[in-house]
Amino acid sequence: IAPQFPVRTTHGMIDGKPADKKELQDYAAIFVPEFSLYPTELVRRSRLKRIVLCKDLSFAGQKRGAIPDYEHDTLYLYVSFANPNKSYLRKVVHHEFFHIIDFRDDGNVYRDERWASLNPPKFRYGDGGKNAQGVKDTSVLTDKFPGFLNRCSTTGVEEDKAEIFANLIVDSGYVADRVKTDRVLQAKEQRMKELLSDFCPQMNDAFWTKAGKLKRSND
Repeated sequence: IAPQFPVRTTHGMIDGKPADKKELQDYAAIFVPEFSLYPTELVRRSRLKRIVLCKDLSFAGQKRGAIPDYEHDTLYLYVSFANPNKSYLRKVVHHEFFHIIDFRDDGNVYRDERWASLNPPKFRYGDGGKNAQGVKDTSVLTDKFPGFLNRCSTTGVEEDKAEIFANLIVDSGYVADRVKTDRVLQAKEQRMKELLSDFCPQMNDAFWTKAGKLKRSND
């Protein structure tokens, strides 16, 4: 079924176009193995009703690679987004789905005082991920920001959590190396796994082991 655009939401209009068949096939090879990792119960508890694969995606006129639409329990994914890096595209799937989980967990995506308390006392998040759209290398993993995985993580508590989640799934080896010498990241990893297991008991050690063993090609 071709997606219907535009979609009106309280905070702005979601717009896009149906993706081409070839684009959908190429993206499916990335998307299906990643999303299939999730326990059925997690998806049920998230109340996600549909995933829309499309192109030329935008929110309130701003180009987006993905949009979690909390009002309509829908996740929009831009199948041919400008970044050709397969690892990045995989992380986007998990990052954006986590926003859905985060909203369903307590109805609040942009505030989490317990999570924020894990940061150094003087640290303050930026003005949100939407204002980091288009910033070069914002999602590239780096140790330049102690306590954080990348620049994106510093823009908001919601982005910090989503980046921890996505990278624990797709790039667990990098996270494992960082937490050896970064106590803040270590605490965030522990809190993320605790948060998820509380939300859905099937998000246990077996899930993280399965995610870590998934064979991925970044060609």
